[in-house]
Amino acid sequence: MDSRLVELFSRQQAAGFPGLAGSEVRTTIRISTELLNQAIAGSIPADAAVRDVTVAPHAANQIGVRVSLAKPAFLPAANLTLVIERQPQLPADPVLVLHITGGGGLLRFAGPAIAASGKLPPGVRLDGDRVFVDVRTMLQPFGQGALLDCAEQLQVTSEEGALVLLVHARVGT
Repeated sequence: MDSRLVELFSRQQAAGFPGLAGSEVRTTIRISTELLNQAIAGSIPADAAVRDVTVAPHAANQIGVRVSLAKPAFLPAANLTLVIERQPQLPADPVLVLHITGGGGLLRFAGPAIAASGKLPPGVRLDGDRVFVDVRTMLQPFGQGALLDCAEQLQVTSEEGALVLLVHARVGT
């Protein structure tokens, strides 16, 4: 993208998008299983507690997850299901809460080790059988955390083969 446009966008964003005052958008974004897994694979650091994570969104707000730990490498992959339990409450609480089901004993063994490793992505916290995803914190490394200032609603759902984001945003007048 032309650097002048990037600069223009950055200035507008820093000022709260005054050039778009009064604008409103409602959109649905479907993120395919393939794109989700490519993004996850590209974000796992070399020293992460997990070696591999793959996801498979399903209907009814359920997401199948297969997790392989980096150490000990001999452990089999864990198959879990994440159920969307609570949506982000914008702007005050941009945290998505997921409930982990399945995984059996491996989850009880590996969960505390993963949480204690400090190797989870910024904005992701594991506490018992819950995963807390702070959307604002996850966007900040990309310089996009302020985009949530315009968002009035963010709802994360799933359907067979895609994670679905429903977004309602408005730029103040």
